[in-house]
Amino acid sequence: MAGGTSSPSIISGRNPIAYSTSDPLTLFIVQLLIIVCICRFLHMFLKKINQPTVISEILGGIILGPTVLGRWTAFTTNVFPKESLTNLNLVANFGLVLFLFMVGLELDPRVLKHNLHRSLIISAAGIALPFSLGIASSYALYHVLMKDQGSFINFLLFLGVAMAITAFPVLARILTEQNLLKTTVGSIAISAAAIDDVVSWCLLALVIALTNNTSGLTALWVLLVGAAWVLFILFAVKPAYYWYLRRTGCLGGRDPPQIVLFVTFMAVLVSAFFTDAIGIHAIFGAFLIGVIVPHDGGFAIKVTEKIEDLVQIFLLPIYFALSGLKTNLSDLNDGNTWGLLVLVCVVAFVGKIAGCTLAARFSKFSWRESLTIGFLMNCKGLVELIVLNIGLQAGVINTKIFTMMVVMALVTTFVTAPAVAYLYPPKYQQRIEDFGKSDDNASALTKRHGPEAGAPMSILVVLSRLQQVPGVMTLLGYLHHQPELSSTRKLTANVSGAHAQELIHRHLYRPIRVFGLRLLELSGRNSSIMNEYESDQQVMMDPAMS
Repeated sequence: MAGGTSSPSIISGRNPIAYSTSDPLTLFIVQLLIIVCICRFLHMFLKKINQPTVISEILGGIILGPTVLGRWTAFTTNVFPKESLTNLNLVANFGLVLFLFMVGLELDPRVLKHNLHRSLIISAAGIALPFSLGIASSYALYHVLMKDQGSFINFLLFLGVAMAITAFPVLARILTEQNLLKTTVGSIAISAAAIDDVVSWCLLALVIALTNNTSGLTALWVLLVGAAWVLFILFAVKPAYYWYLRRTGCLGGRDPPQIVLFVTFMAVLVSAFFTDAIGIHAIFGAFLIGVIVPHDGGFAIKVTEKIEDLVQIFLLPIYFALSGLKTNLSDLNDGNTWGLLVLVCVVAFVGKIAGCTLAARFSKFSWRESLTIGFLMNCKGLVELIVLNIGLQAGVINTKIFTMMVVMALVTTFVTAPAVAYLYPPKYQQRIEDFGKSDDNASALTKRHGPEAGAPMSILVVLSRLQQVPGVMTLLGYLHHQPELSSTRKLTANVSGAHAQELIHRHLYRPIRVFGLRLLELSGRNSSIMNEYESDQQVMMDPAMS
């Protein structure tokens, strides 16, 4: 090099993982590799007992924290020095903004229309009872663990929200993996969880507004400005956005071009900036834009496909790692703390399961189905950790309560899949099907060809790829061929009159009824899950079926 200088490298004796403010990339890559590999390694084993990815990510974060590896001073000093956490926190929070945008994308208003009345009842009970029990238990936690520090009202409201929330994304994955999304129980649970999610985020926004503003008047102004922003997005931005998408043809099934994605993500960033600037949180603005993105023509699914792998493989595990660095199970070191941990877990289980089970039973479900819905709605997982991190960052809770609530979220999420598999095996499952459709089709065929025609020939066509369509069409053409005139003469050689005409008509015009079965691989991605519960709409846009 000119001047006798050389760039620092491992060859010249530089420590490759030493943190440098001017060049933090090398250490960041090492941190990312460790975080992602530990989470994936744990998931290899946990998926065998039907546990969602979030369980391995939470455990991976705890292992990296002061509970396990963080007790080794050399590991913390070299791999996760305090100076480097700023960069990790920035990337993790940006990933969180994108993830909440994806959560909004998953909330399809058309899904809520199915069994809306029963979903509202279950969601209301699943919010009211755990919220009330959380408020009731907050007194002991505040005086014993918080030592009367901070606002009790804010703590009380926050704990109620933390108990009432349901992890919609994790619930959708559990339902998909256990093939329950198209059952009556799965349909009700996903609709109720969507309503629960929206209400809980609104309540959390209220708590954050109150926490960040000591003056009640300022907090009121924050809420009013936030409400005005919501109305602006719904009644000004949404119609303009829909008009733009219709003009570009994206709502008709066209793959969105880069300019459309640019407009969409700029809206996400602007909305996130505004909600953060007024003192709520950036994730609420991103979530709001996700909610208004249309699902027509599979547009929401196509947008999700563009970002889901980056967010789920790299960005979210960083967020869990940071949560694990704040979680220290050694803080649970006395009888009072363990007693309160048991209280928190009991309140979480009883509030959600009892509230949703009784509401489901009131809505004419069996006890088995009602209990299944109760356990499904008790799934907290990722969304609970987001809420807890927001509360810790705002100073509403301390690290000891944060650790207790993380353990509660881990336990409630861990038991969900095994409990549902035990309570609701396939022999008790009732699928959502249109039982009258086949009969209606048969009646239509009979009217078209007359009562003299033979019974319809039913054929099931299975399609796994677009290339199979020409061969299937050729086969159906052969099956529907018209017989030659000589064959009809042989058929009616010894018959005359009206009976001969009836035989010819039946032989010539036997109708064919074709059923199509489209096979799609469920990969565990958000878009794959959205394809599953939007299958009724997606079949119209699928090139193989249409």
